[in-house]
Amino acid sequence: MKPVSFDRAHALVLECANRLKLPAEMVELRYARGRTLASDVTADIDYPGADISAMDGYCLRSQLLANASEAAPITLATVAGVDAGHRIEQIPDGSCAYIATGGMLPQGADCVVPVEEVKANDNGSQITFSAPVKSGNYVRPRASELKTGDKMIAAGTLITPFVIGQLSTAGQVVVNVVKKPTVAILTSGDEVLMQWEKPLPWQVRNSNCAVLHAQAEEAGALPLEIGIAKDVGDHAFELFNKAAAAADIIVTSGGISMGRKDPFKQVFARLGIEPVFYGIKMKPGKPVFFGMYKDKPVFGLPGNQTSTAVTFELLVRPFVRKALGLLPDRLKFDLPLARPSHNDSRRDFFKRGRIIEQNGCSMVEPLESQESHMLSSLAGADVLFLHPASSDSLPAGSAVKCWLLKG
Repeated sequence: MKPVSFDRAHALVLECANRLKLPAEMVELRYARGRTLASDVTADIDYPGADISAMDGYCLRSQLLANASEAAPITLATVAGVDAGHRIEQIPDGSCAYIATGGMLPQGADCVVPVEEVKANDNGSQITFSAPVKSGNYVRPRASELKTGDKMIAAGTLITPFVIGQLSTAGQVVVNVVKKPTVAILTSGDEVLMQWEKPLPWQVRNSNCAVLHAQAEEAGALPLEIGIAKDVGDHAFELFNKAAAAADIIVTSGGISMGRKDPFKQVFARLGIEPVFYGIKMKPGKPVFFGMYKDKPVFGLPGNQTSTAVTFELLVRPFVRKALGLLPDRLKFDLPLARPSHNDSRRDFFKRGRIIEQNGCSMVEPLESQESHMLSSLAGADVLFLHPASSDSLPAGSAVKCWLLKG
């Protein structure tokens, strides 16, 4: 199978994500931030539940001020005031009452005049008005925001702190959300040790598992670490079957390229997993496998640290987000290059960059280290930016597409 373009691979991944149907679950509202609503939420009451004041002021019947002017002001007696959370049934005709923002208009009042627009006598018992007002002035009518039964929030909405405020207004104590997909993480290599082990010169710690765990969690999934597959025997096969039984999405790291002992490449062939694509014309991350096994997506990512992280970021993360009903990609934008960029790979090169300010403008500065094994440069990057295969060199000032990694 020939490698595909990154754009084609990205489109195929999102197409498959649309077919993954995740179940719903109920969670307490206080734990719902960052989750996706699984069903519409409707208003159980009118909001506001009565005509209420939009200002601190005085409520009255507007007709009383029909002839008020600077030359001929009208003075009215005040009665007991209306504070938010309290009410008076009505005010006598020919009088007014103080009302706080959010206070319910009593019978006999149809408008509010702000305190800044009136004059009060020394003890506040007499209020003078010097201009007419219209009925409804500074009044929020009942059900002006929501009527009982109106859709407040649609299914598929990302629950932010502000959405939590709406849900609380709707009386939601628990909410129906899309269940987080479980992402099984498998790494490989006889040279790979757990993080707490001290490596010999020919060994490395399993940083890929830690990075993938954090990336899966950040994407909105539940990571499940399955283990490190040995390069020989049935160990990789056994771990893969364990992952397939436990997870919604399977992600492997390493063991998928041209090595004679690459275990996951052999496992995929043994299980008859047909690739949707195998290989992408991109750097880092050319040897990427994507296929379906028993309706479960399988991502075979390369083993080099940056290649693993970048391909998860650009392919697996969008799959997870799309399956959750969210925007798949991180924020994308164009920025000018602060200095030249070179690409002799004849592949789309997703480079690591840092956002800097030059002459009052934001620009992207390519980091010095761009090798696929250099995780340190990714840790220091603000963005990935695309140096397309179509150009060997981009001069300073060239606009490049950026994917925000931080913030």
